[in-house]
Amino acid sequence: MARKANKAVLSPNVIMEELTGGWRAQTLSAAIELDVFSHIAAGKRTAKEVAGAAGASLRGMASLLDALVGLGHLRKTGARYSLQPVAAAFLVRSKKTYMGAAAESLSLTWDVWKHLAEAVRTGHPYEAVDVAKRGKEFFPKLVAGIFPGNFAASSAAVSSLPGKERREIHRILDVAAGSGAWSLAFAQAIPEARVTTVDFPEMTPITRGFAEKLGVAGRYEYHEGDLRQTDFGQDIYDLVILGHIIHSEGEKHGKELIRKSYAALRPGGMLLIAEFVPNDTRTAPSFPLLFGLNMLLQTEEGNVFTLREYRAWLKAAGFRKVKTVPVPAPSPLILATK
Repeated sequence: MARKANKAVLSPNVIMEELTGGWRAQTLSAAIELDVFSHIAAGKRTAKEVAGAAGASLRGMASLLDALVGLGHLRKTGARYSLQPVAAAFLVRSKKTYMGAAAESLSLTWDVWKHLAEAVRTGHPYEAVDVAKRGKEFFPKLVAGIFPGNFAASSAAVSSLPGKERREIHRILDVAAGSGAWSLAFAQAIPEARVTTVDFPEMTPITRGFAEKLGVAGRYEYHEGDLRQTDFGQDIYDLVILGHIIHSEGEKHGKELIRKSYAALRPGGMLLIAEFVPNDTRTAPSFPLLFGLNMLLQTEEGNVFTLREYRAWLKAAGFRKVKTVPVPAPSPLILATK
Protein backbone atom coordinates (compact mmCIF):
# COMPACT_ATOMS: atom_id res chain seq x y z
CA MET A 1 0.00 0.00 0.00
CA ALA A 2 1.38 3.35 -1.01
CA ARG A 3 2.04 5.69 1.81
CA LYS A 4 -0.21 8.69 2.08
CA ALA A 5 1.50 11.94 1.18
CA ASN A 6 2.61 13.82 4.22
CA LYS A 7 0.33 16.68 5.11
CA ALA A 8 1.78 20.12 4.56
CA VAL A 9 3.31 21.45 7.74
CA LEU A 10 1.63 24.62 8.89
CA SER A 11 3.94 27.55 9.54
CA PRO A 12 3.29 30.81 11.41
CA ASN A 13 5.59 32.68 9.01
CA VAL A 14 2.72 34.23 7.06
CA ILE A 15 1.26 35.61 10.29
CA MET A 16 4.60 37.07 11.31
CA GLU A 17 4.95 38.70 7.90
CA GLU A 18 1.55 40.34 8.29
CA LEU A 19 2.27 41.48 11.84
CA THR A 20 5.54 43.08 10.74
CA GLY A 21 3.94 44.79 7.76
CA GLY A 22 4.29 48.11 9.56
CA TRP A 23 8.04 47.51 9.84
CA ARG A 24 8.19 47.02 6.07
CA ALA A 25 6.37 50.27 5.43
CA GLN A 26 8.60 52.17 7.84
CA THR A 27 11.72 50.70 6.24
CA LEU A 28 10.68 51.83 2.78
CA SER A 29 9.61 55.24 4.08
CA ALA A 30 12.96 55.77 5.81
CA ALA A 31 14.78 54.86 2.59
CA ILE A 32 12.67 57.36 0.66
CA GLU A 33 13.26 60.08 3.26
CA LEU A 34 17.03 59.50 3.06
CA ASP A 35 16.86 59.39 -0.76
CA VAL A 36 18.62 56.02 -0.79
CA PHE A 37 17.31 54.98 -4.21
CA SER A 38 18.35 58.25 -5.86
CA HIS A 39 21.84 58.02 -4.36
CA ILE A 40 22.27 54.47 -5.68
CA ALA A 41 20.97 55.55 -9.09
CA ALA A 42 23.60 58.32 -9.05
CA GLY A 43 26.38 55.78 -8.62
CA LYS A 44 26.76 55.37 -4.86
CA ARG A 45 26.92 51.61 -4.52
CA THR A 46 28.46 50.68 -1.15
CA ALA A 47 26.94 51.24 2.27
CA LYS A 48 29.73 53.72 3.04
CA GLU A 49 29.07 55.71 -0.15
CA VAL A 50 25.30 55.79 0.33
CA ALA A 51 25.66 56.71 3.99
CA GLY A 52 27.97 59.59 3.09
CA ALA A 53 25.58 60.90 0.44
CA ALA A 54 22.60 60.61 2.79
CA GLY A 55 24.34 62.08 5.82
CA ALA A 56 23.72 58.87 7.76
CA SER A 57 25.75 56.53 9.96
CA LEU A 58 27.47 53.57 8.32
CA ARG A 59 25.96 51.17 10.86
CA GLY A 60 22.44 52.44 10.25
CA MET A 61 22.73 52.56 6.47
CA ALA A 62 24.22 49.07 6.22
CA SER A 63 21.27 47.66 8.16
CA LEU A 64 18.78 49.65 6.09
CA LEU A 65 20.28 48.58 2.76
CA ASP A 66 20.33 44.92 3.75
CA ALA A 67 16.68 45.12 4.84
CA LEU A 68 15.80 46.70 1.47
CA VAL A 69 17.49 43.77 -0.24
CA GLY A 70 15.41 41.38 1.84
CA LEU A 71 12.26 43.25 0.88
CA GLY A 72 13.12 43.01 -2.80
CA HIS A 73 13.83 46.67 -3.52
CA LEU A 74 17.61 46.30 -3.95
CA ARG A 75 20.11 43.71 -5.21
CA LYS A 76 23.35 42.99 -3.37
CA THR A 77 26.50 41.70 -5.05
CA GLY A 78 29.37 41.41 -2.61
CA ALA A 79 29.41 44.79 -0.84
CA ARG A 80 27.70 46.67 -3.67
CA TYR A 81 24.03 47.51 -4.03
CA SER A 82 21.89 48.17 -7.11
CA LEU A 83 18.24 48.93 -7.79
CA GLN A 84 15.61 46.36 -8.62
CA PRO A 85 13.53 47.40 -11.70
CA VAL A 86 10.48 48.63 -9.75
CA ALA A 87 12.62 50.76 -7.43
CA ALA A 88 14.48 52.18 -10.45
CA ALA A 89 11.19 53.09 -12.11
CA PHE A 90 9.30 54.61 -9.19
CA LEU A 91 11.65 55.52 -6.33
CA VAL A 92 14.33 57.65 -8.02
CA ARG A 93 13.53 61.30 -7.39
CA SER A 94 14.52 62.55 -10.83
CA LYS A 95 12.07 60.24 -12.63
CA LYS A 96 8.70 61.57 -13.76
CA THR A 97 7.17 58.39 -12.34
CA TYR A 98 8.62 59.04 -8.85
CA MET A 99 6.18 57.93 -6.14
CA GLY A 100 8.18 58.82 -3.06
CA ALA A 101 5.76 61.55 -2.06
CA ALA A 102 3.17 58.83 -1.45
CA ALA A 103 5.14 57.80 1.64
CA GLU A 104 4.42 61.13 3.31
CA SER A 105 0.78 60.96 2.29
CA LEU A 106 0.29 57.49 3.72
CA SER A 107 2.17 58.36 6.90
CA LEU A 108 -0.69 60.74 7.69
CA THR A 109 -2.89 57.69 8.32
CA TRP A 110 -0.55 55.60 10.47
CA ASP A 111 -1.61 56.96 13.86
CA VAL A 112 -5.27 56.54 12.96
CA TRP A 113 -4.80 52.86 12.07
CA LYS A 114 -3.77 52.13 15.66
CA HIS A 115 -7.46 52.61 16.53
CA LEU A 116 -8.94 50.18 14.00
CA ALA A 117 -10.41 47.82 16.60
CA GLU A 118 -12.26 50.73 18.19
CA ALA A 119 -13.65 51.84 14.83
CA VAL A 120 -14.80 48.28 14.07
CA ARG A 121 -16.55 48.10 17.45
CA THR A 122 -18.37 51.41 17.05
CA GLY A 123 -18.86 51.57 13.29
CA HIS A 124 -17.69 55.19 13.37
CA PRO A 125 -14.41 56.81 12.33
CA TYR A 126 -11.74 57.40 14.93
CA GLU A 127 -10.94 60.76 13.33
CA ALA A 128 -13.08 61.93 10.41
CA VAL A 129 -11.05 63.75 7.77
CA ASP A 130 -12.61 66.92 6.37
CA VAL A 131 -11.36 70.26 5.14
CA ALA A 132 -12.58 72.18 8.18
CA LYS A 133 -10.66 70.04 10.69
CA ARG A 134 -7.59 68.63 9.00
CA GLY A 135 -7.86 69.72 5.39
CA LYS A 136 -5.12 72.33 5.36
CA GLU A 137 -2.63 69.71 6.58
CA PHE A 138 -4.02 66.46 5.21
CA PHE A 139 -5.36 67.06 1.70
CA PRO A 140 -2.48 69.09 0.20
CA LYS A 141 0.01 66.40 1.22
CA LEU A 142 -2.35 63.63 0.12
CA VAL A 143 -3.04 64.92 -3.39
CA ALA A 144 0.61 65.76 -4.02
CA GLY A 145 1.67 62.30 -2.96
CA ILE A 146 -0.82 60.43 -5.11
CA PHE A 147 -0.44 62.68 -8.18
CA PRO A 148 2.08 60.55 -10.13
CA GLY A 149 0.05 57.35 -9.94
CA ASN A 150 -3.24 59.06 -10.75
CA PHE A 151 -1.73 61.05 -13.62
CA ALA A 152 -0.23 57.88 -15.11
CA ALA A 153 -3.62 56.14 -14.93
CA SER A 154 -5.37 59.15 -16.46
CA SER A 155 -2.81 59.32 -19.27
CA ALA A 156 -3.47 55.66 -20.03
CA ALA A 157 -7.21 56.37 -20.10
CA VAL A 158 -6.72 59.16 -22.65
CA SER A 159 -4.58 56.90 -24.82
CA SER A 160 -7.21 54.15 -24.71
CA LEU A 161 -9.90 56.35 -26.25
CA PRO A 162 -10.40 56.10 -30.02
CA GLY A 163 -9.50 59.28 -31.91
CA LYS A 164 -13.15 59.97 -32.72
CA GLU A 165 -14.15 59.95 -29.05
CA ARG A 166 -11.19 62.13 -28.08
CA ARG A 167 -12.08 64.71 -30.73
CA GLU A 168 -15.55 65.02 -29.22
CA ILE A 169 -14.19 66.08 -25.81
CA HIS A 170 -14.23 69.88 -25.57
CA ARG A 171 -15.61 70.58 -22.10
CA ILE A 172 -14.53 68.63 -19.02
CA LEU A 173 -15.81 68.75 -15.44
CA ASP A 174 -13.32 67.49 -12.84
CA VAL A 175 -15.25 66.84 -9.61
CA ALA A 176 -13.20 66.97 -6.37
CA ALA A 177 -10.25 67.82 -8.58
CA GLY A 178 -7.55 67.90 -5.91
CA SER A 179 -4.26 68.07 -7.81
CA GLY A 180 -6.13 67.86 -11.12
CA ALA A 181 -4.34 64.60 -11.94
CA TRP A 182 -7.38 63.03 -13.58
CA SER A 183 -8.17 65.95 -15.91
CA LEU A 184 -4.65 67.25 -16.62
CA ALA A 185 -3.80 64.30 -18.85
CA PHE A 186 -6.88 65.07 -20.97
CA ALA A 187 -6.02 68.78 -21.09
CA GLN A 188 -2.50 67.98 -22.30
CA ALA A 189 -3.67 65.48 -24.92
CA ILE A 190 -6.60 67.58 -26.22
CA PRO A 191 -5.41 71.19 -26.82
CA GLU A 192 -8.92 72.53 -27.44
CA ALA A 193 -10.35 71.06 -24.22
CA ARG A 194 -11.49 73.39 -21.43
CA VAL A 195 -11.68 72.14 -17.85
CA THR A 196 -13.92 73.24 -14.99
CA THR A 197 -12.99 72.00 -11.53
CA VAL A 198 -15.20 71.71 -8.47
CA ASP A 199 -13.59 71.49 -5.04
CA PHE A 200 -13.23 73.24 -1.70
CA PRO A 201 -11.48 76.65 -1.78
CA GLU A 202 -8.49 75.22 0.08
CA MET A 203 -7.80 72.91 -2.86
CA THR A 204 -7.86 75.47 -5.69
CA PRO A 205 -4.25 76.67 -5.23
CA ILE A 206 -3.09 73.06 -5.46
CA THR A 207 -5.01 72.40 -8.67
CA ARG A 208 -3.82 75.68 -10.15
CA GLY A 209 -0.22 74.91 -9.24
CA PHE A 210 -0.23 71.58 -11.06
CA ALA A 211 -2.04 73.10 -14.06
CA GLU A 212 0.60 75.83 -14.27
CA LYS A 213 3.41 73.29 -13.97
CA LEU A 214 2.00 71.31 -16.89
CA GLY A 215 1.36 74.43 -19.00
CA VAL A 216 -2.43 74.22 -19.26
CA ALA A 217 -3.58 76.67 -16.56
CA GLY A 218 -5.07 79.02 -19.17
CA ARG A 219 -7.69 76.41 -20.00
CA TYR A 220 -8.79 75.78 -16.41
CA GLU A 221 -11.70 77.42 -14.58
CA TYR A 222 -12.14 76.84 -10.85
CA HIS A 223 -15.50 76.54 -9.12
CA GLU A 224 -15.22 76.50 -5.33
CA GLY A 225 -17.79 74.95 -3.05
CA ASP A 226 -19.18 71.89 -1.30
CA LEU A 227 -19.76 69.03 -3.75
CA ARG A 228 -23.03 68.10 -2.07
CA GLN A 229 -24.39 71.60 -2.49
CA THR A 230 -23.04 72.38 -5.95
CA ASP A 231 -25.20 72.09 -9.05
CA PHE A 232 -23.13 70.64 -11.90
CA GLY A 233 -25.47 72.02 -14.57
CA GLN A 234 -27.46 70.40 -17.38
CA ASP A 235 -26.25 68.99 -20.74
CA ILE A 236 -22.97 70.94 -20.64
CA TYR A 237 -19.97 68.63 -20.55
CA ASP A 238 -18.46 66.04 -22.86
CA LEU A 239 -16.59 64.37 -20.00
CA VAL A 240 -17.19 64.35 -16.24
CA ILE A 241 -14.52 62.86 -13.97
CA LEU A 242 -15.14 61.43 -10.50
CA GLY A 243 -11.58 60.70 -9.44
CA HIS A 244 -11.39 58.86 -6.11
CA ILE A 245 -14.26 60.72 -4.48
CA ILE A 246 -17.09 58.17 -4.23
CA HIS A 247 -15.20 56.07 -1.69
CA SER A 248 -15.16 58.96 0.80
CA GLU A 249 -18.71 60.10 0.03
CA GLY A 250 -20.29 56.68 0.56
CA GLU A 251 -23.22 55.01 -1.17
CA LYS A 252 -25.92 57.67 -0.68
CA HIS A 253 -23.85 60.67 -1.74
CA GLY A 254 -21.92 58.63 -4.31
CA LYS A 255 -25.15 57.79 -6.11
CA GLU A 256 -26.07 61.48 -6.03
CA LEU A 257 -22.72 62.40 -7.60
CA ILE A 258 -23.41 59.92 -10.38
CA ARG A 259 -26.91 61.34 -10.87
CA LYS A 260 -25.62 64.92 -11.04
CA SER A 261 -22.85 63.86 -13.41
CA TYR A 262 -25.39 62.26 -15.74
CA ALA A 263 -27.45 65.45 -15.79
CA ALA A 264 -24.36 67.57 -16.49
CA LEU A 265 -23.32 65.48 -19.51
CA ARG A 266 -24.52 66.15 -23.02
CA PRO A 267 -26.08 63.14 -24.83
CA GLY A 268 -23.22 60.85 -25.79
CA GLY A 269 -20.96 62.33 -23.09
CA MET A 270 -18.87 60.11 -20.83
CA LEU A 271 -18.39 59.71 -17.08
CA LEU A 272 -14.98 58.49 -15.93
CA ILE A 273 -14.83 56.97 -12.43
CA ALA A 274 -11.55 56.13 -10.72
CA GLU A 275 -11.92 53.98 -7.61
CA PHE A 276 -10.48 51.07 -5.66
CA VAL A 277 -12.78 48.22 -6.66
CA PRO A 278 -12.90 44.81 -4.93
CA ASN A 279 -14.33 41.82 -6.76
CA ASP A 280 -18.06 41.19 -6.58
CA THR A 281 -17.76 38.72 -3.69
CA ARG A 282 -15.49 41.11 -1.74
CA THR A 283 -12.79 38.48 -1.33
CA ALA A 284 -9.94 40.15 -3.30
CA PRO A 285 -7.80 42.04 -4.19
CA SER A 286 -6.48 42.90 -0.74
CA PHE A 287 -5.73 46.58 -1.37
CA PRO A 288 -9.31 47.75 -2.06
CA LEU A 289 -10.53 45.75 0.93
CA LEU A 290 -7.91 47.33 3.20
CA PHE A 291 -8.85 50.71 1.78
CA GLY A 292 -12.40 50.03 2.89
CA LEU A 293 -11.08 49.81 6.44
CA ASN A 294 -9.26 53.11 5.89
CA MET A 295 -12.62 54.66 5.00
CA LEU A 296 -14.14 53.21 8.18
CA LEU A 297 -11.35 54.87 10.17
CA GLN A 298 -11.63 58.29 8.54
CA THR A 299 -15.16 58.84 7.21
CA GLU A 300 -18.73 58.54 8.49
CA GLU A 301 -20.13 56.84 5.38
CA GLY A 302 -17.19 56.00 3.11
CA ASN A 303 -16.52 52.53 1.70
CA VAL A 304 -15.32 50.70 -1.38
CA PHE A 305 -17.85 49.33 -3.87
CA THR A 306 -17.85 46.51 -6.39
CA LEU A 307 -18.14 46.79 -10.15
CA ARG A 308 -21.54 45.14 -9.91
CA GLU A 309 -22.69 47.92 -7.61
CA TYR A 310 -21.29 50.63 -9.86
CA ARG A 311 -22.97 49.12 -12.91
CA ALA A 312 -26.31 49.07 -11.10
CA TRP A 313 -25.96 52.69 -9.94
CA LEU A 314 -24.89 53.89 -13.39
CA LYS A 315 -27.74 52.08 -15.15
CA ALA A 316 -30.22 53.46 -12.62
CA ALA A 317 -28.93 56.99 -13.34
CA GLY A 318 -29.58 56.46 -17.05
CA PHE A 319 -26.18 55.57 -18.50
CA ARG A 320 -26.59 53.24 -21.47
CA LYS A 321 -23.11 51.72 -21.71
CA VAL A 322 -20.61 50.85 -18.98
CA LYS A 323 -17.13 49.42 -19.50
CA THR A 324 -13.80 49.19 -17.69
CA VAL A 325 -10.48 50.65 -18.84
CA PRO A 326 -7.27 48.81 -17.83
CA VAL A 327 -4.69 51.29 -16.49
CA PRO A 328 -1.55 51.14 -14.32
CA ALA A 329 -3.51 51.45 -11.08
CA PRO A 330 -4.84 49.13 -8.34
CA SER A 331 -8.19 48.91 -10.16
CA PRO A 332 -9.38 49.57 -13.72
CA LEU A 333 -11.22 52.79 -14.44
CA ILE A 334 -14.96 52.75 -15.12
CA LEU A 335 -16.22 54.57 -18.22
CA ALA A 336 -19.97 55.11 -18.71
CA THR A 337 -21.68 56.72 -21.71
CA LYS A 338 -24.87 58.78 -21.52
